[in-house]
Amino acid sequence: MAESLNPFEETDYIESEIQYTSTEEPVISEVQVIPESTDVSWDAIATKLLKDNYILTALELHTELVESGRELPRLRDYFSNPGNFERTKEDTPSPTLPRTSSVQTFDSLDFARYSDDGERQVDERVAVLEFELRKAQETIKSLRATLTREAENEIVSPDTEKNLAGGVSVEDNIKPLEQRALNFLVNEYLLLNDNKITSVTFSEENEEQDFEDWDDVGLNIPRPPDLLRLFRDYGNHIMPTKETQEVACEADLEDEDFQERQQDWQLIREQMESKISELEEQVQMIAQENDVLSQQVSILKMSPLKTTPVNHSTPVAHTVEPAMTSSVTHNGQPGSDSREDLQPNEDPTVEEMSGQSDSLNLNALAITQNHIGGEADGHSGGDNCVTSCDRVDGDGQLSVGGDATTTDKVTDRKMSPAFRKALQDLAFHVSRDNRIVAEMSKMSQGEGVVSMLGRCLPHIVPNVLLAKREELIPLILCTAMLHSDSKERDRLLNILFNLIKKPDDEQRQIILTGCIAFAQHVGPTRLETELLPQCWEQISHKYVERRLLVAEACGALASYLSHEIRSSLLMSMLTQMLRDDKDDDVREAVIKSLGLLTGFICDTDKFAQGSELLKIGLRDSSEKVQQATLHVFLPSFAAWAYELGRLEHELLHSVLRDLEEIVKGALLIQKTTNSTTLPLDESRFLILVKELTELLPFQFVSVLESGPFLKHMESVSEDVEDIDMSRFPMPNCPLSDLSVILGGKQELSTLVHLYAEHLSQEWFEPWEQLNWVVNNLLARILEVTMGVGLSMQKVVNALCKYVFRLCRTFGKTFTDKKVKPKFEELVVLPEEQLDHQVNLGHTAITTCVVPVYAVGVLTSFSSELDRKQLEQFLTQVLCTLAFCQAPLDSLKATFLELSSCDDNHELLLTVLWCGVVHTSAPVRATSAILFELLIQNLNDTFISTRVVPALVTLANDPEISVRISTIPSLGAIIEHVSIREVLDRVYMQLQTFFDDPVYREQHVVHVELIRTIAHVGPNTEPKFRDEFILPRLAAMAMANNNVTNETKKMDIAMQLFEAYSAMSCCFLNDQLIQEAMLPGLRCLRQDMAIIAPDHEEVVASMVREYETKMEGARPGDRNLGFSSSPGNQLGSAADDMKSRVMSRIKDTTSKANISNIFTRRK
Repeated sequence: MAESLNPFEETDYIESEIQYTSTEEPVISEVQVIPESTDVSWDAIATKLLKDNYILTALELHTELVESGRELPRLRDYFSNPGNFERTKEDTPSPTLPRTSSVQTFDSLDFARYSDDGERQVDERVAVLEFELRKAQETIKSLRATLTREAENEIVSPDTEKNLAGGVSVEDNIKPLEQRALNFLVNEYLLLNDNKITSVTFSEENEEQDFEDWDDVGLNIPRPPDLLRLFRDYGNHIMPTKETQEVACEADLEDEDFQERQQDWQLIREQMESKISELEEQVQMIAQENDVLSQQVSILKMSPLKTTPVNHSTPVAHTVEPAMTSSVTHNGQPGSDSREDLQPNEDPTVEEMSGQSDSLNLNALAITQNHIGGEADGHSGGDNCVTSCDRVDGDGQLSVGGDATTTDKVTDRKMSPAFRKALQDLAFHVSRDNRIVAEMSKMSQGEGVVSMLGRCLPHIVPNVLLAKREELIPLILCTAMLHSDSKERDRLLNILFNLIKKPDDEQRQIILTGCIAFAQHVGPTRLETELLPQCWEQISHKYVERRLLVAEACGALASYLSHEIRSSLLMSMLTQMLRDDKDDDVREAVIKSLGLLTGFICDTDKFAQGSELLKIGLRDSSEKVQQATLHVFLPSFAAWAYELGRLEHELLHSVLRDLEEIVKGALLIQKTTNSTTLPLDESRFLILVKELTELLPFQFVSVLESGPFLKHMESVSEDVEDIDMSRFPMPNCPLSDLSVILGGKQELSTLVHLYAEHLSQEWFEPWEQLNWVVNNLLARILEVTMGVGLSMQKVVNALCKYVFRLCRTFGKTFTDKKVKPKFEELVVLPEEQLDHQVNLGHTAITTCVVPVYAVGVLTSFSSELDRKQLEQFLTQVLCTLAFCQAPLDSLKATFLELSSCDDNHELLLTVLWCGVVHTSAPVRATSAILFELLIQNLNDTFISTRVVPALVTLANDPEISVRISTIPSLGAIIEHVSIREVLDRVYMQLQTFFDDPVYREQHVVHVELIRTIAHVGPNTEPKFRDEFILPRLAAMAMANNNVTNETKKMDIAMQLFEAYSAMSCCFLNDQLIQEAMLPGLRCLRQDMAIIAPDHEEVVASMVREYETKMEGARPGDRNLGFSSSPGNQLGSAADDMKSRVMSRIKDTTSKANISNIFTRRK
């Protein structure tokens, strides 16, 4: 597999490797120089290149000519001759690729093996040597077959046969094959008997023969015994004796035995005639079988994959076997060798196949001559040399035969076999080096379709378009499944994984489907030894798509492998890819495959390793990897943990422990640094809460399948109706569905029914898993909830959703009896301890417990009782925090979570209206503050009918603190509402705050107004901003110059700074800038120079920018002042803005930083 050429390597690599090996200059054999001519031919160019030792250039020329169909015999013979590449001792070895003195050709150089990754000299040399050895063995085999064929073709003449029968010596007519065999045996006999000088002389007289190797004789037969054994064995044979007698010549002489002999001869004649008739019947039967086989061959050619070679191999063997036996019996040669000649080799060459065909024809000729007696009836001898299928003869010519009918017609012609053969050769001349011709010739030998596909597919695949190569996947896999040679199977599977350079999702799915089919067919043993090594080789491939294929294949094949391989090799491969791969998609595929693997793994020792991989997946920087871990790997691992009894005490415990450590660490840092906010690792905390959420279904299944009510399951299973699945929260993935985990909706319905009945009793028997949920899980979740703080809205939302899903999963009875009491212990305090505990911050109503209890518990079932209880709880918390003047963060977080659902709007407005009409001013002020949180989620009806009347009422409250509290809510209406009537009422109320003399000396009102304007100014109507906000900001800035109290001056100045910074982002006309912005900014600059010099430069730059804008707006018409029309001013400002933007684009274009033009200023 590894040593075969990869047909998919890029040609750039191959060319670079050819240049890399250009330092080797093999010795060139002598070539004939073609005389120069005016017309330079390709052969002359090739001769010149070989003569000047430009081997690589000649090789490239040879390759190009072969591809274009104009192959030169000179280049072909040169590069196929091993002698041209023999090394000598004087040659200097290459520093990068040491070579040996074995047979070497350029065909043996695997140029595609080298890459930029390193020299890998040892592996490369082994691969080259293996290729050279295989090439040499094939050459030797071909030469031996050729020599044997030539020796056997020298048929003894009839006269010689007569002389042999008469005992006459025929040493002058000895065959070359027999002579070489006898020479070898004689030389061996001389050496064994210490006749060394005679042996040396004998060897010199036969220089053309190598007496050191029996294979040089050229026989594809075992080595015969020595001369001594042949002589001894010859003495054991019975020699026929001849009787002689003297007779006299008389006229009427009769032999006494003449009658007896005549009877004997008659009997023999009858026996021979009966035998001839039997043989003729056999010939007819064989002819019929030949017709059937011809039809099968035609069918196989039309649909090669629908039949197997077994169907036609048996009749062929039956036909050949008599020929072998007859040949041995009548020719007197060893019988074991002919059968070996007929067995096909692993990869026979054209010459070997030709030799086999000729051998079969000779055997058929011997049968005809010996059994039929050499009758000259037109059916003997050479007619059998024409085969019924196409074949390649010894000269590399394609011989075309026909079926039985055609053969009969040919035999009626009086045409010599030599003439017929010459006619066939001229009509169908094909190069002996043509691979396709060789493949077609093998069809006549009954070779299987699988073997042919195994040889042909590597040549077909590189010539198929990349977009259509997936069409070859079924052929490759089918051949790899059925092929008998393991090396060919490895080669085909390597082609499969390298079939497409960058397989997309659909192509990968096709390949994976084929791999699964392969695994189902071959079983785990072959899958481990053949397919997994291909995955391992591509685990670090440079293309992401290849690594994706490996990651997906590991998961797809997990169920077809043995337990040991899953736990060791497969787990190691996925672990390495998860830790080392830099691509998010690959890690996501690895996580999914780990989920599949965990579903089939049986080794409990791998539980700890799986837990570690789970943590790695959850801590991954990629969101898609985290999602795959939560939705695939975690459910699979949780199912395994539940099977092992490690769900609660190991998996869930580790998640809760991590949550506790995060919160405790953040609290410790906050205490050390005296920070006002909790430095919590938000992303890590959210992932752990999501992990707990995904584990809830498995936790509930653990509670269901361990309860004491299981003993009643059989009695009630048939009477229980299917449960409404909407009673449970929607699962985040199919693996978290309770019916999927338990195996069916009926079983889930039965267990939930028994569970609910058991818990609905006034007193019920608890069990371990339920107690763990109540006493361990809930207690630790409450502890974490109290410590996380309220500064991170996402954390609050995650905890609310988790508790909500927990209550929905375990049911209303469980929530009422177990969950609510746990929360009420924290949020309900005695009135005598309330003020003291709240002021010290030791109560849960100022923590995240309030939103979690309100949103997660009290809204989980939305019954009338629950909604009433929620309303009472919110009213109680509002009044408590208002009375104690405690921070409102917990209540604000609760209102934000509840207001996101439309069903809760009516309830929240009812709670706030209770606060509006409350007798306590702090409660009314708190209600006014909370209106701001609802406005962005309420519809126009609620705002116009419920919110605005309440705010107007509070804005006219006798207590000034209540009136001040309504200002942010009024600003929120301006920002989010577009109803004209509502806006007019709000504008009027704000104008009252600005212009009423009652508030002229109210510093707190001024600060709150400026803060609200800074927040809503950029989002309000332009008319309201231009005519109301900016003039009043300028007036307040001028008034602040005269304030003597430094604290008040600083408060107003800092709020004005924020307001003007926000307004600078708005589009303002020149008149507004001149009359409102510049006067206010100049006054603000004077205050900043005194109280905040670090901000003074910012204000000064804003002033300079507006002044520059005013100076450059209309340079030819400055005397018009502010009498210009607003339309002209708007056009001037637009032109000025256009010129500024264009100038900036020109400056940034020269610096090649166009992408940074529109980045936000910090």
